[in-house]
Amino acid sequence: MNADQVTGTLLLLIAAFVPSLAVLFWLRWGVRGKKERWDDLILTFIGGAVVAVIIATILELIAAELLYSTVVREYQLFVREPTILTFLAIIVVAPFIEEFAKVLVVRNFSRYIWRPRNGLIFGAACGLGFAATENFLYESTVLFEEGLIAFLVLAFVRSISSSLMHAASTSVSGYGVARAKSYGVHWWPYYLIAVLMHASFNLFASLGEFFSGELGAATSVYGLVISVALVVVAFLYLRWRISGYNA
Repeated sequence: MNADQVTGTLLLLIAAFVPSLAVLFWLRWGVRGKKERWDDLILTFIGGAVVAVIIATILELIAAELLYSTVVREYQLFVREPTILTFLAIIVVAPFIEEFAKVLVVRNFSRYIWRPRNGLIFGAACGLGFAATENFLYESTVLFEEGLIAFLVLAFVRSISSSLMHAASTSVSGYGVARAKSYGVHWWPYYLIAVLMHASFNLFASLGEFFSGELGAATSVYGLVISVALVVVAFLYLRWRISGYNA
């Protein structure tokens, strides 16, 4: 590995992981009362970044094998084959699989959860870890194939869009896990809400790729603006709930 590759890898790690960790710090900083332990949150973050990504990748490869002759990651499908089947894979298959992988990690760390609010922040930690690894995968391709400027733009956009989406959606399923532990209710309705949030984001983010021919080139911009607006609102609501005593 030469010096340029080392520099590029370090840049990717910083761009992918530092924003997610900064968001996690901001969420915990806003907690009133007893705060979650950093070591527990970081373990959950790593679980999302590693374990959930591995589970999601395996399941998505299986799904891709069933749907396509060429096995590729979910985020590559649309570029290679922009069909209705691909569109449904991104809107339906990916959200179900990725939210399932993340909620499994949150359930595994549920021993650290002692009240519903904990589920919100531990879910967000898992989602941010997942987003960091996903961003690394996306951004590495752009950096080495399209250059620094395109990479910086993508890194910024993903930091305020998909990273916040993963945090917000998994916080909902984490809240369900916490309520299941505290009150004996089912967690899966909250998981389905997380899937719906994820699917909505993917839908608007993919509008330009699929409908630009029918609706015009501006469709990509409209879709991006709507998707970012949705996740920012959801994330700010999450921050507001976490900042309360009785979330």
